[in-house]
Amino acid sequence: MGTQEAGPFGDGTAMSIGGAALKAWTSASRTPPAPDRFFEGPPLSVDWVDHVDTDPIRALEMLVLGWYPAEETPLDPEAPTDDVLALLPPSLAAFHRLARVRPALYRFNHPMLLLPRHVARPDGGRLVFAVENQGCRDWCIPWPPEGGPGDADPPVWLTEDPYGDDDPETILEAEPLSRFLLQFTLDQASGIAPYNAWTYVMPTERLEPLWSSLRPVPLSPYMPTYEGHLFYTGPGLLASISADETEAVAAFGARHREALASLKAYDFPWIRFDA
Repeated sequence: MGTQEAGPFGDGTAMSIGGAALKAWTSASRTPPAPDRFFEGPPLSVDWVDHVDTDPIRALEMLVLGWYPAEETPLDPEAPTDDVLALLPPSLAAFHRLARVRPALYRFNHPMLLLPRHVARPDGGRLVFAVENQGCRDWCIPWPPEGGPGDADPPVWLTEDPYGDDDPETILEAEPLSRFLLQFTLDQASGIAPYNAWTYVMPTERLEPLWSSLRPVPLSPYMPTYEGHLFYTGPGLLASISADETEAVAAFGARHREALASLKAYDFPWIRFDA
């Protein structure tokens, strides 16, 4: 595989993406605000779900601004400038602009690269924008843009073992970039929330009482090759549920401890319950 001419997103080499991933992991390991900071402001509204189908970027903005507190944190010098953001698809640029006012977006368990990196792969050029926390997967979009209508909201590829396999397996995500970023943010926001409630495997029918209090987020199953979970939300609450016809697992995240209190009534088999 040949290398590409270096630009703001790198030269297409493994060394280039390796350095960017290391910076992302370093940024993600920074100490988050104390949980008390999450009590600032009202609980997350569910109104953002109204925009998922018509304006996913707006939905992402409402979710992020409603879930994460503002922080007095200087802008990371590695973060992309406005000139660089202008080269990215609108939804990815919007994510990085949000990270300027909500730095928690750079502290995901599976971190977003502060500056996406161009890589050359057997099936063509790719722009990697997020990495799995142990480096065994990454998420990318076709790169450079081809000038077609798909450039504004390109497909997303999950790549398995991208740095140890000369011909890595690639899996097309079900959602285009704008909606995938919503999935990715929901997964990370609920999974590393200040307060959590997680169930053991239980019969799917046990979920039935939940549907009157949770609103489904109209997105495809997230990472169907693995958990394939769907997202739900309630006031101050995010939930991800993986279920088939017989068994289910549910996970809930909250900014405020009391948002989990209503879940006590369901008497689920809890692994963890922070309320």
